[in-house]
Amino acid sequence: MISAGRFCMFLLLLIAAVMVAPHTAKAQSISCSATMTNVTFGNVNPLSSQTDANATLNYTCSNSANTTRFATVCFSIGDGAQGGGNSNPRRMQDGAADPLFFQLFQNAAHTTVWGSSFFGVNTPVEVDVTVARRGSTSGSATMYGRVVNGQTTAVPGAYQDSFAGSHTAITINESATTPPGSCSTSILTQFPFNVTATVTSQCSVSASTLDFGTVGLLLANTDNTSTLTVQCASGVAYQVGLDNGQHATGNTRRLQGPGGLISYELYRNTTRTQRWGTTLNTDTVTGTGNGSNQGLTVFGRVPNQTTPSAGTYNDTITVTVTY
Repeated sequence: MISAGRFCMFLLLLIAAVMVAPHTAKAQSISCSATMTNVTFGNVNPLSSQTDANATLNYTCSNSANTTRFATVCFSIGDGAQGGGNSNPRRMQDGAADPLFFQLFQNAAHTTVWGSSFFGVNTPVEVDVTVARRGSTSGSATMYGRVVNGQTTAVPGAYQDSFAGSHTAITINESATTPPGSCSTSILTQFPFNVTATVTSQCSVSASTLDFGTVGLLLANTDNTSTLTVQCASGVAYQVGLDNGQHATGNTRRLQGPGGLISYELYRNTTRTQRWGTTLNTDTVTGTGNGSNQGLTVFGRVPNQTTPSAGTYNDTITVTVTY
């Protein structure tokens, strides 16, 4: 009995010693730092066109060990301070919190998003490095930014998204043999940068032909209409003016043809009492852009007058949008 009791005590002490024995982990030898230049889009017109701009990541990795070390270094980018959780596309904001959408890519074809291991699109940039004993290595990567088009709600003004602090991350997955080819989950440092753009006040206009048709004798008014289509950035106030054409005399517009000239007029209202001209705040048509196409009706009239010889009569009007 005594012998068995001593044997049991010995086993308990041995187990206890195994449980409290310290575990020695090898410290990481490779450390990396990086900087990213700002993405500056400048003036953009997201209503009708996309705008591209690039930035450059520069990194340096050092090895404190006395042997060559290998690592997969991952550079993650999140949504930014103004991103509001948007990752595809990302979002800038102006001072009134209006949105402007953009994206950051890894490739010149703008098909692979530069994402993050910790948020949104899980596609960080991965770089495999081999660093000699007590040595260092450096490299760079291009980031391709794009403001997407078709943004009808983009209000003119200055926009930004700040990628400071936790919105970027560098992780290092180290090995003694070959780069692991996967990202670590331990964030070691950041590489802050800003994305900026200025939405400019933009308008475009198109017009359909005003065709009075085939007319016999000009013994009464001949009326018809056409449409102007105006597209201006959201919130932009505009005025549309029509000049007097190519054959006017004074403020009388005229069509020209084989038999001479036919007088006609263009109006802003259906009763044809308000002439459409070019004097701002007087005889132009005003509006406020909403980012979408806005149609304006031109009311035309050929009044009764002496009928010239048969033929085709025409004129060209210049449309001006002031904003």
